[in-house]
Amino acid sequence: MSTEYNEYWTMFRGNTKRTGSIKTKPVIKPLLYWTIELGPVISSPVFEGGFLYVSTLTGRIFCLDIPKRKIKWHHNIGSPIVSSPLILDEMVICATFDSWINNDNSENNSIFSLDKNNGSIIWKLQNTSDIFSSPCPMGKNLILGSMDHSLYFLGQNGDIIWKYETSGQIWSSPSCYDNVIYFGSDDGFIYSVDSDGSLRWKSKLNGKVRSSSPCLSDDLVFIGTHGGGIYCLSSIDGTIKWNKTISMPVLSSPLLVRDRIIFGTSDCRLYCFNLAGSKTWQFETVGKIWSSPSASEYDKMLYFGSLDSFIYGINIQTGNQEWKFPTMGSIDSSPCLSDGMLFVGSRDGILYCFESYRKPPYIG
Repeated sequence: MSTEYNEYWTMFRGNTKRTGSIKTKPVIKPLLYWTIELGPVISSPVFEGGFLYVSTLTGRIFCLDIPKRKIKWHHNIGSPIVSSPLILDEMVICATFDSWINNDNSENNSIFSLDKNNGSIIWKLQNTSDIFSSPCPMGKNLILGSMDHSLYFLGQNGDIIWKYETSGQIWSSPSCYDNVIYFGSDDGFIYSVDSDGSLRWKSKLNGKVRSSSPCLSDDLVFIGTHGGGIYCLSSIDGTIKWNKTISMPVLSSPLLVRDRIIFGTSDCRLYCFNLAGSKTWQFETVGKIWSSPSASEYDKMLYFGSLDSFIYGINIQTGNQEWKFPTMGSIDSSPCLSDGMLFVGSRDGILYCFESYRKPPYIG
């Protein structure tokens, strides 16, 4: 296999630019490989070297050996996890959202690091605020947002190096490129800060930035808002290049693949634009789309889940549905694509694993 196929999906949206697409072996046409009941999943799985790491609403983190189809280890942290894990060197880093189930009691929250080989705790940072935001690495350090209105920059041992305060909760997962960080806040601004925590720019959008995370090209930033905004901004100074408005919130993070930018929205539609802002197609489902679409850069398909309980495979060029798979619960978890496989969690408590379709040997 060519080395260019060897990128792994080690964080939310696949990379620090949060594009939702990586250079990995395509799935082409998914065939069910394995299902396993782990508990309801909202966070998105991550994958490296044959091992899948999944966190659940019941507060468990699982390491699954995919070739052997078995659990290698699991750790019960005891508080709900909706933030997606990050694989960073030999660690798996997670954060909790205790009040998701425990009635606004967020005293038991933490950001913590586990040994990715055996699940033992390496470090743990107690935190009084819930965390929805998924961690993003910057070198050996990591960045994530919190409900206490702050963006945290942590060292590799979990120490707080600095934090940047906004006027609203931070649900959005930060992205970074070239030592610059981008994130959205409930105060209606998207921010760009340097690696030392100093503000580069901030731009006012048409509403809260909820779970939609900034998606970066070399010089553009794409993001959605709770007010129904779809935005393209300059990454240099934050000026708005173009924007679209729809009637419902945009909670899904955008997918950037092959000069297409694709947004899932709460009006049950997937919208595809070129980078200049012209719509090329739209696709409609029965349920709201909170799951973020994902793709291999070598595949013709993108994949996402819907609150209508289906996983969809859509042709990137045409917007036509080419594959669909039923689950038994709403899907707001975003697909993980790596090494020719597709992994999707659902609120039905089951993790779904798919491999590329292989023609049976008895077919000529």
